[in-house]
Amino acid sequence: MGCSLVAPALILLLAAALVAAGRLPDSFAMATDAVPLVVFGGGVLFGLLTRRYRLVLGVVVLALTDAALVNFGSREVTGAVAVLLPLNLAVIAWLGREIPLAGRGAALFGFAFLQAGLVALLHQPALASLAASLEQPLVEADLKTWTALSQIAVVVFVLALGLALVRFLAGGRPPIAVAAVWALVASFLALDELGSGGPARIHFAAAGLMLIVGASRERRRGAHVDDVTGLPARLELNKALQQLRGCYTLARIEIDDFSGFRETHGADAARRMLRLVATALTKVGGRGLAFYLGDQTFAVVFRRMAQPTAAQHLDAVRRAVEASTLEVATPEPKRPGKPARPTSAKQAVSVTISVGVAESEGNAADPHKVLRAAEHALDRAQQAAPQAISA
Repeated sequence: MGCSLVAPALILLLAAALVAAGRLPDSFAMATDAVPLVVFGGGVLFGLLTRRYRLVLGVVVLALTDAALVNFGSREVTGAVAVLLPLNLAVIAWLGREIPLAGRGAALFGFAFLQAGLVALLHQPALASLAASLEQPLVEADLKTWTALSQIAVVVFVLALGLALVRFLAGGRPPIAVAAVWALVASFLALDELGSGGPARIHFAAAGLMLIVGASRERRRGAHVDDVTGLPARLELNKALQQLRGCYTLARIEIDDFSGFRETHGADAARRMLRLVATALTKVGGRGLAFYLGDQTFAVVFRRMAQPTAAQHLDAVRRAVEASTLEVATPEPKRPGKPARPTSAKQAVSVTISVGVAESEGNAADPHKVLRAAEHALDRAQQAAPQAISA
């Protein structure tokens, strides 16, 4: 917790010093202009190399914001950026553990660039009235004495900060949420500085540096990742088990009658359902780490957590999976000697999961034995009643 307070404070102080340096001789001020490029480029490279794609998305958003203000810099563009940027940073705080550069990840990156295009369009005189609407006051109050931002922008920043703080407090204090909170503070200072006629780029670079620091504190995803679910595979679980000490709880999870689901709805629907369950497990509370073991089987590691608490977090996932649906093609009725074929009709389907949990007993506990105990508990849960949790 101390690092999450000290490091951002130092970065903000450094940014303030560089802003002051911008008013010094040109030979020194020119060097500060390179800082945002170094931070943005380094952040993207670091995120790609370490597969921290939320960091890549956050840095790209900040870089596009900086580019829009440098190239257009009108009051209309500034007003639009002041509304869109905090919303993007709040979204990053709530994203899943990893965002692949395909599917949902590709859509998020595409949406970021679409926003940049829309902001550029606001520079056109024909859209001046739309841009001016962002400057309209919400209440009869003069905020100009303490900020140059519009009332709408201030409200959006407050809402975004609240969302990021909720993610921080309710989601096990993930480092990326901490970084998003401080990046929002730095971005507010940047836009306020710009509205007052001062430089903003250094504060945007500070926001990017905070995201880099936060992402670097997250546990890096291992090299062995399942292609379908995007979760760390069995080899990564073995590495995690070797590092376990003291009190911890392990869980084994299986999708009930998954072979029947695959036979009825096809391999593509089965893969999509695996991804749906995997996504739900990445959101498990208690900072649980999810792994995919193959054959519709998952594992979750809860460090420094007793079994009853872990079971509560897993039960929330179980109920979330049961409530989730997937749209698949409706198969034709089976005909003797011929396989079922999908039709153009669609139907919403769902699955259930069964869970087995086991807790370590003392520092000398063998994690592999604890995992086998969780597997035996899973067997008991499936025999007693599917979609259940057993210890």
